[in-house]
Amino acid sequence: MDNKRYLLWNNKGGVGKTFLSYNLAIEYAILHPEEDVVVVDACPQTNVSEMILGGNGAGAEKVNELADKGLTIAGYIKERFNRSPQAKLGSEPHYFIHAKRFNHKMPENVHLLCGDMDLDICSQLINHMGISPVRKAWENSRTLLKDLIESFENARKLESNRPQTFFIDCNPSFANYTENAILAANRVIIPCTADAASIRGIKNLFSLMFNVSIENKPLSDEFIDFYENVEKSTLSLPKVHLFIQNRSRSLDKSATKAFQYHADEIARLVKQILHSHPKLFTQLLENNLSENQRVAHIKDGNTLAAIINHEGSPLSHLKHDKYEIYGQPTQANADQIQALTKDIQHVLTLI
Repeated sequence: MDNKRYLLWNNKGGVGKTFLSYNLAIEYAILHPEEDVVVVDACPQTNVSEMILGGNGAGAEKVNELADKGLTIAGYIKERFNRSPQAKLGSEPHYFIHAKRFNHKMPENVHLLCGDMDLDICSQLINHMGISPVRKAWENSRTLLKDLIESFENARKLESNRPQTFFIDCNPSFANYTENAILAANRVIIPCTADAASIRGIKNLFSLMFNVSIENKPLSDEFIDFYENVEKSTLSLPKVHLFIQNRSRSLDKSATKAFQYHADEIARLVKQILHSHPKLFTQLLENNLSENQRVAHIKDGNTLAAIINHEGSPLSHLKHDKYEIYGQPTQANADQIQALTKDIQHVLTLI
């Protein structure tokens, strides 16, 4: 059975995607010590890398150190561009780091492909590789991340043959490095919030990734280029697995009507797409999912998000205590910790 590779993406920012990626990956690792859990940071903001490597300050310094050594996703793309644009280097597993070596709070089984602010610059390199006159140039330029992941899988299989689960944190923009992330994944988790922009982001995602117009309107060329190139190649697209209403208040009786209307519209939209395009989704029976479980809910992290960002600690390891953020005391509340951990662990039963 293939390893599960989850892409967390919505064509809209501000949905709490990176915090969700971090919590799902780290809590999954704690619950599954028999597996290797690999976080792939395909976002130039590098936030998930900073959290895993120690939080604000310390984590950022370690990201910079790894970038200086070329041991990041951007470092790999630059090396491929300079040395071997159309084939693997042979050193791909070297780019994955053991998180606990850098942050003792991390579970033993977490590995990281570190992010890099230079990823945006690498977009130009990927374009150059993709327009080369050699055969399969576009396909090779869009499988750089897939090459990295498959090489790591094969190397670990020789060492221990442990199962591996990947969580790919992705930039909301539809850049060519986002295309790389899509084609490296086999499942998609779509984070969203209860607002009109998230609903548009979901519709755009299906247009960009699958050439599907939810509203049955003709799609412009920029929406269909990626899909058509995939269709001409030997590549396959991932299946949609879950939608997660992040920062959810849908179970809160005090939620405003406007919030609830947006939450209801997302649920209706998901049901519509499930019925009209079932082949775009993972199989229900195979994954022990009911149709109603396609949309999960996770509460707002509030203060906990700031503490975890600063501390680089697993959510479930936080205590009811005061933490300092840049010298200022901040309280972590036990009820909040338990509620958010419960929501995250529920989602993990669905993946």
